[in-house]
Amino acid sequence: MDATGGSHSHEQGLNFSDWPTLKLVMIGVREAGKSAAGNAILGKKAFDEVGVKTKASVSRQGLGQGMQLLVVDKPGWEWFNVRGTSASTWTLKKEIIRSMSLCHPGAHALLLVVPLSFSFSKSERCAIEEHLQLFGPEAWNYSLVLFTILDRKQLRGSTLRQEVEENEELHRLVEQCGGRFHALYSTPQGGLNQVANLLTKIKKIVSDNGDIVLSSEEILKWAQEKEGERDEERGRREKQLNMFEK
Repeated sequence: MDATGGSHSHEQGLNFSDWPTLKLVMIGVREAGKSAAGNAILGKKAFDEVGVKTKASVSRQGLGQGMQLLVVDKPGWEWFNVRGTSASTWTLKKEIIRSMSLCHPGAHALLLVVPLSFSFSKSERCAIEEHLQLFGPEAWNYSLVLFTILDRKQLRGSTLRQEVEENEELHRLVEQCGGRFHALYSTPQGGLNQVANLLTKIKKIVSDNGDIVLSSEEILKWAQEKEGERDEERGRREKQLNMFEK
């Protein structure tokens, strides 16, 4: 176990330079720190500063740990929503799905960006699940929870793994991701290479999936079929309503 959670890969001769462009897609609520996380991964100011709302999906490329990286950022859903309703509109969901077209032929990993919060609740977990479902049934196999932590004092003297295990909803989310999680601190400890450790875990995800990416083409096709089903259901409801009114 490393300092930021999850398992170390002990694979010998790990050489990121032998890999093609690693394509990462970030998912998360508004103000979760997705843009800041993308900047940390790419090692430069590639995305907007904190406080600037991401309105459309965008991809940026860079060199990290000796390998080519492509990171996709996208709009996040709202912090609060009425209980029992969707956390975002279908228009926003379609934009989130469209982000996959920016990493053709597909993503090596989906980073579920979550700001460390001791009040992380069932509704927040369900919102993440609701949006991850937009990426098809295989999405969990490519997912890793990426915690953004502004201050180590947030851990209250405990480890990140302890915080995850003590919060039932966080623990459930991480378990759905195969136990994979990592943290990016705004002030990392000396000698801790957060990005290198993250890329090691992502490489393990790629290996576990047989070097097969999460296909952007299949996700876009799957989403189109779902939208067709929505249109058909809407048509049936309108027809029933018209019959009732008559």
